[in-house]
Amino acid sequence: MSLNRINIIPSAYTQMKPVIAHRGASGHAPENTAAAIREAARLNAEWVEVDVTISSDNVAVVFHDSDVNRCTDGRGLVIQKTLAELKSLDAGTWYSPFNSDEKILTMTELLALANQLNLNLNIEIKPTIGRETETVWAMKQALKQVPFEHTLLLSSFNVHALYAAREFLPEYTRALNVEAIPRDWFNRLEEVGATGLHFAADFYDEAVIKDIHEAGTPMACYTVNDFETAQKMYRAGVQAVFTDYPERLILDARPVGLH
Repeated sequence: MSLNRINIIPSAYTQMKPVIAHRGASGHAPENTAAAIREAARLNAEWVEVDVTISSDNVAVVFHDSDVNRCTDGRGLVIQKTLAELKSLDAGTWYSPFNSDEKILTMTELLALANQLNLNLNIEIKPTIGRETETVWAMKQALKQVPFEHTLLLSSFNVHALYAAREFLPEYTRALNVEAIPRDWFNRLEEVGATGLHFAADFYDEAVIKDIHEAGTPMACYTVNDFETAQKMYRAGVQAVFTDYPERLILDARPVGLH
């Protein structure tokens, strides 16, 4: 892809809506599964956030934790399991017996599903430490197999993952994830080539957020599950919030008069 082509692709934030379904509609279905993604679409979410890591055979898969213990009926590290082993696990019963058919998605399956449901994606890169390059490379292969038809934003807490994304997937907007907003936030964004900053709601600091907003840096905040907190974030200048329950926020996501 030429540099000219990269330069004319608009920032994902120009298309971002104020409500992003966190790991799908994870308040209603097992996180990061097809059920949660379908439920987000049913609840009129236009954006979904999911997590991507890799299997031992370097296939990009949709999963948050480093091990499968919490969200499947298995045990052990994701990075030590082949795709076939991951696919054999029940990824839904931990949430509800009605979700026993849910399986861990590959990134190619995720992309196909999001294309079908007309969803935009924020993919959080969740690499095993030391496998950042391999994780982003696997994501690149998935995007070659299933070209994504909508807007894609890449984010990560891991700076090495963002370096790899800048190298292998430069055409996609990147965001740095943090918990508390660092004092040197601008320098950190510059260092990894990120456009946006995503921070935790628990570390809300109105003055800092307003300063960042006035500097023209887009922000998103996680995880917000009540209307009042969402409104507070929007008023301070946060563009979007991640929520487990999109229906609580999506009908009137922005306060009157805020553009």
